[in-house]
Amino acid sequence: MVSEGSVWQVLRRCLVPLYFPVAAMMLGVGILLPVLPLYLKDEGVSLSLVGLIIAGAGLGSAMVGLPAAAVAERFGNDRMMLMGIVISAATILVFPLTSVAVVLLSLRVVGGFGVGSMAQSRNLFIARNVEAQYRGRVSSFMGGTHRLTFVIGPVLGGFIADQWGYAAAFTVSGFVTSSALVWIVLPGGSESNHAKPPPPVSVLPALRRYRRLLLTGGTGAFLIMAAREGRYVVVPLIADQFELSSAEIGLLVSVGTAIDFAFFPIAGWIMDRFGRLYAVVPFFSLMAVGLILLGLADSTSGVVVASVVMGVGNGLTSGSMLTLASDLAPAGAQGPFIAGFNLMSSGGLFVGPFLVGWLADVFGIDVSAYGLAAILFAGVAWMALVVGESGGDGFQRRLAPK
Repeated sequence: MVSEGSVWQVLRRCLVPLYFPVAAMMLGVGILLPVLPLYLKDEGVSLSLVGLIIAGAGLGSAMVGLPAAAVAERFGNDRMMLMGIVISAATILVFPLTSVAVVLLSLRVVGGFGVGSMAQSRNLFIARNVEAQYRGRVSSFMGGTHRLTFVIGPVLGGFIADQWGYAAAFTVSGFVTSSALVWIVLPGGSESNHAKPPPPVSVLPALRRYRRLLLTGGTGAFLIMAAREGRYVVVPLIADQFELSSAEIGLLVSVGTAIDFAFFPIAGWIMDRFGRLYAVVPFFSLMAVGLILLGLADSTSGVVVASVVMGVGNGLTSGSMLTLASDLAPAGAQGPFIAGFNLMSSGGLFVGPFLVGWLADVFGIDVSAYGLAAILFAGVAWMALVVGESGGDGFQRRLAPK
C-alpha cells in the first residue's frame, strides 16, 4: 500500500497507471458527447430511442461488472483494463457504419463493456494501492482528469462534426480511445510495479457475504449516477431547441464541464479533511438545483447559467463515488465488491439517459430535467440518512456479515 511521502508523491505515482489511460479513454468518449444525440436525431431516431441507445452504454457497463471481476481475479487487473480499451475503441469506430437502431443499441451496450471494465479496473487499483487518507484526493484527481477531457472533447467533437461530418468525429474518437493502450508499456504502468495483487477469490460467494453492505452503498450510487449521466443527454437536447449548431452545443457542454473541472481539487480535500458527506450532501443538492434551472431555461443564456450551476455542484463532488466504493470494499474481497458496486452504479448510467428520452417524448424535454433533479435529491437523502459517513470503518462494522 502507498503510505509514505506527501499526497503529491502519491499522485505522481498514479500518473501513468491511473490518470493517463483514463484521460485517453474519456477524451474519446467526450468527443462524442454533443455528437451522438444529434447524429441519432439526424438519422431519424425518435427521442425515446435516442435516450435508449445512448443509455445502452450504461447497461453494458452494468452487465460487464461480474464477468470483468472474474477476468481480473483469474488473469489480473491489467488484462481487464486492456480488454476494456480494445472493446471501447472498436465499437466507436464501427458505430457510424450502420443506421439500424438495434445494431446501434448493441454497439453501445458492447462499448459499455469496455468503459465499465476500464472504470472497474482503475477503481480496483485505487482500493488496492492507495491508503484511505489519500483516497479522496486521488479519486478526485481521477474525476478531474475525466472532467478535463470533457472540457476538450465536446468542443473538438462539435468542431470536427461541423467541418468534416459525423463519421470523422467517430473516427477521431476511436483512435484517441485506442491510444490508451500505450499505458501498459510505460514505466510504472503495470500494477505489478505498485503492489503484489492479493490471492484470487470467488466472485459470487464474496458478493453473497457482503450483500447488505453492497446494497446499502450501491443504491445511493445508482441514484446519483442516473442523474449525472442523464444530464449529458438533456443538455444537448434542450440546447438544440434554440437552434444552435453542433459546434455551439459542444462549446456549451464544455462550459459546464470547465466549471466542473475548476473545482475538482477542492472536492478531494473536503472528503479527506472533513468527511465524504461534507462534499456529497451540499454539492449534489446544488447540482439538482442546476437541473431545475435547466428545465426552466427559456434562452441560451438560461442553459449556460444552469450548466454553470451543475458544473460547480458536480465539480465539488469529483471522485466521490470512486472514494465510496474504495472505502466500503472489504479487505480480501475488493475485486468482487467493486464489481458489484459498479454493477449497481452503472445501472444508473442506463436509467438516466433512458428516462430523459422517455420523459421528453411523453411530457416534454423540460420535464426530463425535473425528473433527473428529483432522482438526485433522492440520492442525496439516501447517502445522508442511510449510508452515512464512509471515511472511517464504522460503516463497514455496522453492516458487516454476522
